[in-house]
This record gives sequence, C-alpha cells and structure tokens, in this order.
Amino acid sequence: MWKWETVSEAKGVVVIVHNILEHTGRYAYVITHLRRNGYHVIMGDLPGQGQTSRMNKGQVESFELYHESVLEWLKIAEGYHLPIFMIGVGLGGLISMNLLEKVDLGIEGLVLIAPLLAFQNNAHTRKNILSSHIGDVSKSAKFDLGFEVEDLTSNKEVQEDTLNDALMLKKVSYHWYQEVLKHMKETTDNIQNMKSVPLCLMYGTEDRVTDVDVTQQLVSVIDHDELYFKAWHGLAHEVHNEPQREAVMRYILSFLNNHVFTVGFLVEDENSLT
Repeated sequence: MWKWETVSEAKGVVVIVHNILEHTGRYAYVITHLRRNGYHVIMGDLPGQGQTSRMNKGQVESFELYHESVLEWLKIAEGYHLPIFMIGVGLGGLISMNLLEKVDLGIEGLVLIAPLLAFQNNAHTRKNILSSHIGDVSKSAKFDLGFEVEDLTSNKEVQEDTLNDALMLKKVSYHWYQEVLKHMKETTDNIQNMKSVPLCLMYGTEDRVTDVDVTQQLVSVIDHDELYFKAWHGLAHEVHNEPQREAVMRYILSFLNNHVFTVGFLVEDENSLT
C-alpha cells in the first residue's frame, strides 16, 4: 500500500481500487491530477497482482481478501480526518459495490469506471466461462484471459508502456475466474442492498472487456440521491488512460469537488485541472 499526499491544502482523500491484470503503477496520471487538485491518494496492489506476491500471481484464495485490503486502505484514509472517496476501476468497481452491499463504508462518494459486473458477451468470454467450469480448479493451474492492450486503451503511449510492463498479468487461475463470476452474480442479484452514496458512473462505449448494457442498467436499478453518469463515446475500457483522459479527469474532479463543498470544505475552483 502506498500514500501520495497533495502538494496543496488537502480537501479530501481518494482510495483507488484497480482493475484485473494490472497494478498501482498504471495510475500515475490519475494520481498526479488528484494530488495537484487537493486530494491525498491511497492505493495498493490487490492480492495476487502487482507486487503483492511472487508465487500467487493471478490467484486469490477468496474474494473476501479483496475486501480486507480495501477496508485496510479505508482505515488509513480515516486517519486524515477528511472527506473520503473511492474510485473503483473494472474489478475494483465490482469489489467496491460488493463491499457496499455488506457494510457502510462511511465514504462521501464512489466513482465507478467500467465496473466489472459482467464480461462482454462474445465467443472468447463464453469459452473462458466454459473452461473455468471444466478446467483444473487447483490453485496453480492458470489460463490466458485473452485480452490485448488494444482492448484496454487506444492510447499508443499507454499501450507501449503496458506491453513492456513486467507486472502486468495475462493468466489467471480457474479458481480466480470462478470467484469473480460468482461475485458478479452475487453483486447484481443483491444490488438493492448497496448502501446509498453519491455515485459517479462512467464507461467507454467501445469497451471490449465489460458488458456495457449491464453497466447502463445500474442507472435505473440503483437508488441514489445523486448520480453523475457519463458514457464516453468512442472510448475504450480504460477511459482514464484514453487520449481524452484530461476530460475524464475533469469530470471526476467536478464530482469530487462538488461533494467536498457539500460537506463544508471550501473549493475555490470546482472545475480546475492543472
């Protein structure tokens, strides 16, 4: 787990929960802009990814281990005595929603970027689902999810960095895949139990990882007092890494700043991005 403190007067803390296959190091752009705009950032690599383990890459014993990590990061965030927000990306969005169905996290708002409630329905995904049910469920047996860097982002610079990133995963265990599928269903089946927090929901219309139809349904099925919703036309799965990522960050910062103001913290410029 790492902490990045803002260089200016702090007005909030953001806990970021990252996506499948990746790690904290891919969020330098997001972290930089949050810090420059008055937010401390707390983030760590999820179990089985990044620098958390050399032996169990692409594997998690149970989904609850994700919960434990996020709760630990939130506990550290509470020490700042500032408004706390979460950003959940892909798998991180699924983890955040599943956790909010079980406990009140005491956060001021949640940003969901392409939450992984369902994989895109295509031949490759159907093959993965079938393989996960008939394949070796031992903790060591793994298979390739089949996602390419082009499925994540159209940003050539980010694509090149990702291809050369030794911490990126391609293979996951059959057990991991079954855990994720199970908690996708559990989360969507119990969506009415999700604690109500101000929500910012966004995705790219060219997402080739998640099923955007399922994401869209959240607008009508989640009961929230306030909802920011943005379908980024033409953008891929990682909207925060796309060439238009400055506009994406402006949208996120607008949401954060508005809610900081609501809870009594002074924000000089709600739409600033430096």
